[in-house]
Amino acid sequence: MSTLAFPHETSPAIYRSSRSTGEADRPLREALDAASKARYTAASSTQSSTRAELVDLFLECNEPNWDGQGARAISAVTLNRAAEFLDALPSSFMSPEAIPEADGEVAFAWYFGRSLQLSISVGPSGPLNFAGVIGEGRVRHGTEPFEEIVGAELLGYIHELHERAGFARRAA
Repeated sequence: MSTLAFPHETSPAIYRSSRSTGEADRPLREALDAASKARYTAASSTQSSTRAELVDLFLECNEPNWDGQGARAISAVTLNRAAEFLDALPSSFMSPEAIPEADGEVAFAWYFGRSLQLSISVGPSGPLNFAGVIGEGRVRHGTEPFEEIVGAELLGYIHELHERAGFARRAA
């Protein structure tokens, strides 16, 4: 099982400020405790920036109605599953942007222009939902199972998106 890795310079402050004794704060404490313990985990710098985004969005969106319009809270389970998804991506891909969704899921998005974009939603369980445009008129959408490994079809779409955008990198 994967956990979040914080940049060393930011994790202690987040960790200390999260200490609480209330039972309602237990999922937050557990997620941040696990993340703090794993903060030295090796990760590329691009993954580290997305991990920092994940932590920020969790801290901002872990309460119901975080958007003032009835959004569901992003749970610690969703946060950890989102980190697992990020870990499952090949390091040759550019790091996606992490975006909170009103249904309590986390979206990972790559945007290289109107005809080159892809969004993948990660929830606490179940399949990944994705939608995007990978070249002029090439709309792709669907669901794909996710259990620690991103499926070949979805990896193919991400790779093609990067290739068409001129950001394809060879795996080391």
